[in-house]
Amino acid sequence: MSIFNITFLVLISVWSICGCKVDVQQSKKVMRRKEQTSISIPCSVNISNCAGYGFDQLDIFWYMFHKDRHYQIDWNKQPDKYMLEDQNLNINFVSKNDCGVYYCAAALGNEAKSGAQAFGQGSTLIVTERGLNVRQTLLLTLLILLLAYSLIVLGIIICIKTGKIYLICKGRWGKTKQDHSRQVIFSGVVQELYKRNLGGDKIQAHCNVSQQKAKGQQTLDRNEDIYANYDE
Repeated sequence: MSIFNITFLVLISVWSICGCKVDVQQSKKVMRRKEQTSISIPCSVNISNCAGYGFDQLDIFWYMFHKDRHYQIDWNKQPDKYMLEDQNLNINFVSKNDCGVYYCAAALGNEAKSGAQAFGQGSTLIVTERGLNVRQTLLLTLLILLLAYSLIVLGIIICIKTGKIYLICKGRWGKTKQDHSRQVIFSGVVQELYKRNLGGDKIQAHCNVSQQKAKGQQTLDRNEDIYANYDE
């Protein structure tokens, strides 16, 4: 093999190694989860110009950064908490301590000897308490009130369009008028009964007077009989 061919092969090898690139993509969207739930933080890794190197030679790392601490996540020591699925990081039973920015990193292994590596942009995780907070409660209350108001307005519009509002008002007015007429009738019946009771009282009083007169007459008759017997 000539010196030119050897030099060409060496240059091709160096170019292929230096041109090997690893690209890591992460979502910049803030992720929110409630305590004691699970989350999967996505990470996408691509390699290019790495002849003879594949994903089986790719090492994935995850780092967590907080305002007062940072560390590399070791899912082998905490299998119940962390799990690596492809390049994605799954976290179980999240808590407030899991709040932070998670960075995905990828590098070709030592066997590749390319030195190609890359970091993602970082994904922010915020963990909140379970249940509704004050803001969510207020929003839910306003939503319920707005829904009730909308239903009432819609019902009124439907009644007006179909003419049922007139029937409803007429029915209420007729019912009120009917109740008033019943009250008048009952009032007349009560007055009639009261008059009849007064007439009964007069009759009873007249009967009592007649009985007293009858008793007085019987007394006078008895006295006359006594005087008549005495004269004889």
